[in-house]
Amino acid sequence: MNICLSDLPKDKIYTAGNNKKYISITTWDYAPGDPQYNDSDFSVSVTRTAQEKQDKKPLVFIGGGVIHNVH
Repeated sequence: MNICLSDLPKDKIYTAGNNKKYISITTWDYAPGDPQYNDSDFSVSVTRTAQEKQDKKPLVFIGGGVIHNVH
Protein backbone atom coordinates (compact mmCIF):
# COMPACT_ATOMS: atom_id res chain seq x y z
CA MET A 1 0.00 0.00 0.00
CA ASN A 2 1.16 3.55 -0.57
CA ILE A 3 -0.11 6.85 0.79
CA CYS A 4 0.78 10.24 -0.63
CA LEU A 5 1.63 12.44 2.36
CA SER A 6 1.73 15.55 0.16
CA ASP A 7 -2.02 15.22 -0.53
CA LEU A 8 -3.08 15.02 3.12
CA PRO A 9 -5.32 17.98 3.99
CA LYS A 10 -3.68 19.73 6.94
CA ASP A 11 -7.06 20.52 8.52
CA LYS A 12 -7.80 16.77 8.82
CA ILE A 13 -4.63 15.96 10.80
CA TYR A 14 -5.26 15.89 14.53
CA THR A 15 -3.13 15.42 17.62
CA ALA A 16 -4.19 12.64 19.99
CA GLY A 17 -3.65 12.38 23.74
CA ASN A 18 -0.28 10.72 23.17
CA ASN A 19 0.85 13.89 21.34
CA LYS A 20 1.16 12.00 18.02
CA LYS A 21 -0.45 13.18 14.78
CA TYR A 22 -3.13 11.11 13.03
CA ILE A 23 -5.55 11.29 10.12
CA SER A 24 -8.65 9.12 9.63
CA ILE A 25 -8.70 7.14 6.40
CA THR A 26 -11.23 5.03 4.51
CA THR A 27 -10.44 2.19 2.10
CA TRP A 28 -12.41 1.41 -1.05
CA ASP A 29 -12.34 -2.16 -2.39
CA TYR A 30 -12.58 -2.76 -6.14
CA ALA A 31 -14.06 -5.66 -8.06
CA PRO A 32 -11.41 -8.30 -8.82
CA GLY A 33 -9.83 -7.77 -12.23
CA ASP A 34 -11.46 -4.40 -12.93
CA PRO A 35 -9.00 -2.82 -15.40
CA GLN A 36 -9.82 0.81 -14.64
CA TYR A 37 -8.06 0.77 -11.27
CA ASN A 38 -4.44 0.44 -12.46
CA ASP A 39 -3.80 -2.99 -10.93
CA SER A 40 -4.87 -1.84 -7.45
CA ASP A 41 -7.24 -3.86 -5.28
CA PHE A 42 -8.25 -0.85 -3.20
CA SER A 43 -7.88 2.90 -2.82
CA VAL A 44 -7.37 4.99 0.29
CA SER A 45 -9.11 8.31 0.92
CA VAL A 46 -9.36 10.79 3.76
CA THR A 47 -12.49 10.07 5.81
CA ARG A 48 -15.26 12.63 5.33
CA THR A 49 -17.52 13.81 8.15
CA ALA A 50 -21.28 13.27 7.93
CA GLN A 51 -21.65 16.97 7.08
CA GLU A 52 -19.04 16.72 4.31
CA LYS A 53 -20.92 13.76 2.84
CA GLN A 54 -24.21 15.65 3.04
CA ASP A 55 -22.59 18.67 1.37
CA LYS A 56 -21.25 16.29 -1.32
CA LYS A 57 -17.66 17.35 -0.74
CA PRO A 58 -15.37 15.33 -3.05
CA LEU A 59 -13.29 12.45 -1.78
CA VAL A 60 -9.58 13.12 -1.34
CA PHE A 61 -7.82 10.00 -2.62
CA ILE A 62 -4.37 9.60 -1.11
CA GLY A 63 -3.23 6.12 -2.15
CA GLY A 64 -3.97 2.56 -3.07
CA GLY A 65 -2.71 -0.95 -2.72
CA VAL A 66 -2.73 -4.61 -3.64
CA ILE A 67 -3.93 -7.45 -1.46
CA HIS A 68 -1.46 -10.34 -1.34
CA ASN A 69 -2.87 -13.71 -0.32
CA VAL A 70 -0.17 -15.53 1.61
CA HIS A 71 -0.88 -19.17 2.37
